[in-house]
Amino acid sequence: MKELKEIKKINKILFILAKNPEGLWIRQIARETKIPLSTVHYYIDKVINEIVDNIGVKDMKGRYFGLRIIKLKPKIREIIEKKDMKKIYKILKICKNN
Repeated sequence: MKELKEIKKINKILFILAKNPEGLWIRQIARETKIPLSTVHYYIDKVINEIVDNIGVKDMKGRYFGLRIIKLKPKIREIIEKKDMKKIYKILKICKNN
């Protein structure tokens, strides 16, 4: 049951990003999806990091600070717009195994 909840949250994030090809701030994503900010951070940094572009400034330790824009990679956006979520999860699984 926990996995289903996670998939729903990830889908919400991906669909919001697909609707906004120019990208969104993480706080905007959290607000629009009604998912807690820390959860959005976790999914972006740990789960879907291979299919999104992070645009922002990093400190000396490699952590983002200040303004950070998240947007989907172009091919990924096309796949999501076709509603082929199985393909997205297959890509994520392959990326995690490498």
